[in-house]
Order: sequence, then structure tokens, then C-alpha cells
Amino acid sequence: MSGVVLHMKIIDDVRRLAALNLTDRAIARALKIDRRSVKKYRESPNCEATPKPLTLPPDWHRSLDWGEVIAEVRRGVPVNVVWEELREAGKIDIQYPGFWKQLSKRMPENASSCVRVFTPGERIEIDYCDGINIIDRFTGQIIKTQLFVGVLCHSRYAFAEFTLTQSSSDFLSSHVRMFEYFGGTPQILTPDNLKSAVTKSHRYSPVLNPAYTKLAAHYDIAVTPARVARPKDKAIVERTIQIFQRWFYFRVRHQTFNSLVELNRALAEHLTIFHQKKHRIFRRSRREMFESEKAHLRPLPQDPYVVSTHKVAIPHPDCHISFDKNYYSVPHEHRGFEVDVWACENSVEIYREGVRVAFHTRAKHHGKFITDKSHYPDDKKAYIESTPKYLRGKASQMGSEISGLIHELLADPHPLKHLRRAQGILRLEQKYDRSRLSRAIAQAKSNCSSISCQTLEKLLKNESHWAHNDDRDRPVSRNDNENLRGADLYLH
Repeated sequence: MSGVVLHMKIIDDVRRLAALNLTDRAIARALKIDRRSVKKYRESPNCEATPKPLTLPPDWHRSLDWGEVIAEVRRGVPVNVVWEELREAGKIDIQYPGFWKQLSKRMPENASSCVRVFTPGERIEIDYCDGINIIDRFTGQIIKTQLFVGVLCHSRYAFAEFTLTQSSSDFLSSHVRMFEYFGGTPQILTPDNLKSAVTKSHRYSPVLNPAYTKLAAHYDIAVTPARVARPKDKAIVERTIQIFQRWFYFRVRHQTFNSLVELNRALAEHLTIFHQKKHRIFRRSRREMFESEKAHLRPLPQDPYVVSTHKVAIPHPDCHISFDKNYYSVPHEHRGFEVDVWACENSVEIYREGVRVAFHTRAKHHGKFITDKSHYPDDKKAYIESTPKYLRGKASQMGSEISGLIHELLADPHPLKHLRRAQGILRLEQKYDRSRLSRAIAQAKSNCSSISCQTLEKLLKNESHWAHNDDRDRPVSRNDNENLRGADLYLH
């Protein structure tokens, strides 16, 4: 500002630059002062300058407990928050830059930084953030989305798309579309520590999700996840998301999206515009920088990658494993052992120790049993203690109600289909009295079309309520109560 008295050094610089025939504007820009100040001292070369007074006590930093400040910062509290709290408490009266300078002297590791330089085609950083909500036009339901972003570290060229979840299938599918969008693959991927990428986090030896490992092997890419709670490990994608999200979300703030396709279409249009904007630091657009990096990307494999998800399961005694709310059969000799389940859009493959032991067409609806009868033992039984014959025999010793229900469940053409339910019902006898279980079954038959273990257990827990209602509807016996007149009174 022109009203501020300048230091003698700055005044000398004004006079020196003026002697070089620079304009007032150029001098003001070079010295970062007001142009009117330049004019003042240029026109009055004999004007005496007064040193700028120091308004702050020079020893303010000596009275501050820096040990406590450093402890707060190392606990993860932002420096600006610590500064604000100290000012509000009246402990300091200094602007943030002065406070930062003093803290940096006492905490050098907080002030130091490292500029990361990436060669073309070296790395892609990947992250998610909250997406834009979709409104179902028929039900009015608000559906949340996730924004997947991948950025080439050399050119800052980005791929982005909205998905409904961060599940393994969505995560891997976004990778496939990202590689196709870039037209090649990098040497290294740096994702966050979400479960779809990292099964077990570790600073030095993270355990990758097997499905993610399979994708990396197909594209011949190394995966180096970012450390937990270390956003600087993927600072480029973090900053890109911050810039793009702020710009794009406000550009479409007046729009309503009714489908994921519609939302991604708008995203693709704005992403093209975003890439044509000139980068603040490099003074080139991301599109221009990508054109020089594209040639350094590895070519895509000839065979397209088929996205498949992975799960570890243990076959049940009924020779089935549970996957995605459906049941798939496994050869009986693998019961009780861990197997790997690999599922793509149309098929489910089951492996044990790297050898495929079963293959099924994937069910499109939930609650289905997909069974290959050859997977059963020769006598079509699971473990001896769990066969339908064994369960029928056990139920016949527990009364007509229990026996009737078990026989009804196991009368299905595929008796092992209801084996688990029958086991669960018989197991209730270990927790509840047999007569109570029989009464609960009778009550369930009168009120429910399908009887499950959960239904019976709920009735057993609330037996006092429904049993009391049944007694209230039963005719009262008058012969056993001497205080009641009885039916004989009305015979005369």
C-alpha cells in the first residue's frame, strides 16, 4: 500500500531499477509493492526513508510452550488450527506466516517437502471421493454414487467415472475402462487402501486383494498402495480430485440426474473441457502433456480382461458354498476345506489349491441352489449325521408336530435343499423344552405359510404373549370352580 513507509533497502532497489529505465509498473511487480510507492520515491530521490516500525514484541516466541505446540502438530492437528487456538487464548498476537516460520525452526521435518518427478508412463494414482446423488424418476429415491479418479502422474491427464459402489467388481471394471481411455498401461499403480485393492494393510508388506492381483498380472503392472493415512503418497490424484470436483460439481449444480448413464455422460463432456484448460504451474494443458506421454504407455494386451471377483469359502456338509446370496455345489470330497471362488458376470468357478473343481452358470436372482448331482457322494448323502434319513429318525422321537414338520421339509425332490433349515429346527431342542417347541410349531403352522428357524425362535421367546391369547379364547371349565353356579342352574 502507498501509505506504508518502506524499508531503506526497498527504496534503494526502487532507485536502482529506475536507473535501468524500467517502468513504474515493472518495478512494482518486481518488488511486490504498490505502484504509487514506486512513483513517490522515484520522483523524490532525496526523500529520507524511515525504517518500518516493528509492531510485534521481538521475543514473543520465547514465552510460548513450543513443546506442547509440536506435540499437537505431531498428533495430526493442522498447524493453522493450532495457530488459531493460540490466538483465541491470547497467548500470541502474530500472523500465521510468522508463527509458521518459528515452528519450522523448531520442527524442521514439518517444513521440509520433496518434489516428486515422474517419467512419462511411470505411474497412475487412484482414489475415490463422494459422487453426485441420482434421483430415481419413478420412486423419488436418492441414490448415492462414488467418483473413481485415476491420474497419470507425469501429464496429470485424468480418467473419471461415477459408480454405485466401491465394490471389487466396480473397482476393477473402472480400471479396465481407464486403461482403454488412456490407450495403454503404466508401470505402477498406486491405489488407496480400500478392501477392493488391499486385503490387509501394512506399511511395508500390504496384502493385495487376489482379484486385484489377477488384474495387475494380466496387464503386467506393479501395485504399490499408498500408506494408511498418508495422502501425500498419492498427492497428485488428491489435488486433481480437489480441483476437478470443485469445478465440475458447481458447473452442474442446477442439473438433476436420473441415471448413472446420464451422470457419466455429463462427466465425460466436462472432463474433455477440463483437459483443455491450461495447467497453472506447467502453463500447458493436460491434453498437450498427455500427447507426449501417450507414446510411453505400454500397449494393451490383445485379450481383453474379464473382470472377476474373489472369495474364500468352505463347502458346507450339504456340498454347497454360499456366494452372493446363492448356493453352488462342490464335489463332496472338498467339504470342510477352503476353496477359492472366482465369479465373473456369467459364471462361477471354484478352485482348490489352484485346481478347478467346479464350474457353474451364475444365478441372476438370489436364494437359488445351483447343483450338479454328480458332486454328491455315491449314496447321495452328506455327512452321516446330517443325512435326511438321520434327521427324520431323530425328529420321529420328538413328537408328532416336530416330526411332521421335518418330514414335510425333507419331502422335496431335492431333500438336501432344506437340510440346513431342518438342522436348525432340531437344534432348537437344545435350547428350549421339547413341548414348547411343539407348541411353537403348531402356532407357526396356523399363522405362517413358510416356517423358518427365525420364526420359531421368535415365537419361543414371546411364548407368554401368544400362549396367553390362546388361553383367553378357550372355553372356561365351570365344573372345577365351586364359586361358579354351573350349567345345572339353567336346567330347572
